[in-house]
Amino acid sequence: MKSLKLNILGAVFALLAIGIPLGIYGITCIPSLNANPFPYVYLMFALAFLLLLIGFVVPDIQVARWRHKNSAYDTKLPQEVSDKAWSIRYPFFLAFVVVFTVCLFFEIWFWISGNYPLPINI
Repeated sequence: MKSLKLNILGAVFALLAIGIPLGIYGITCIPSLNANPFPYVYLMFALAFLLLLIGFVVPDIQVARWRHKNSAYDTKLPQEVSDKAWSIRYPFFLAFVVVFTVCLFFEIWFWISGNYPLPINI
């Protein structure tokens, strides 16, 4: 169930969810833009919970479609349907765990030092 493809897909989701806020932060730190630095940790938290939500909702919709198609509302799911649902959930849950761990690291850093890591002074 947890094949290499699913792990790679989860890693890609995690890198995107971490890279997009950091990229926006890096762009807002360009002096010629005269912008305030972007609070990237908040967007990371939002993307982490979006990954968690997608990981719950999309497989549940597929299971509900299967139940509706087969009129099997109160029976146990067949193993192949359950495995397919978990193969969809796994990359999103893996990415959520990675992104949430990074967010917690940044928050702990903030609690200790008083500012978030990665200040860019150009």
